[in-house]
Amino acid sequence: MPLDSIHTVIHQLEQQPRWRSRGQFRQVLNHWTAVVGEGVARQAAPVRLDQDVLHVAVVNPMWAQTLTLERLRILAKLNDCLNLNLSDIRFSSGDWYRQNKSGKIAAAPASSSPELPEWLRQHPSYEPRAIPRSLQRPQTPAESFERWAGMTQQLAAQQPLCPQCQCPCPTGELKRWGRCSICAVEGLKGPVGRHSV
Repeated sequence: MPLDSIHTVIHQLEQQPRWRSRGQFRQVLNHWTAVVGEGVARQAAPVRLDQDVLHVAVVNPMWAQTLTLERLRILAKLNDCLNLNLSDIRFSSGDWYRQNKSGKIAAAPASSSPELPEWLRQHPSYEPRAIPRSLQRPQTPAESFERWAGMTQQLAAQQPLCPQCQCPCPTGELKRWGRCSICAVEGLKGPVGRHSV
């Protein structure tokens, strides 16, 4: 009995109805960068194919919105290039991070770096201490809000005060403008109260 190569076996499995969507998903993964381009591929990665709907994880909601507006073009390109019959694409930033078995949050797409982009790290308002690296996911919206509020209070307690309004301020803003960004903008507008509408 001759032995078939692993590629032949996989190809035969993917022809069966139960495995067809896995084969299609593998095709999408293999050609994703060529279809959408390297820039988009760094911000978005396919995570699953479910009933002819491709689910794609994106780095943030802005990318989800942008790619949703381009979804028909991407869908047509995928269907044409790969001879698929996908009916839709759904972009979600919620899929970008998933919970692994240890309960820690990990980046979903293997091809993307968990590091933040350089332009974000260089922004005057960036505070590296504000980003948790390994927290368990909150179970309820109330728990999520409590965690956010606690982190915000902790961060504010560690920040220096703006010399103009005496509110907590990121160090980068003080280095760049000598005050917080709100006071810097208000200084351009003229004398306006900090909390005025």
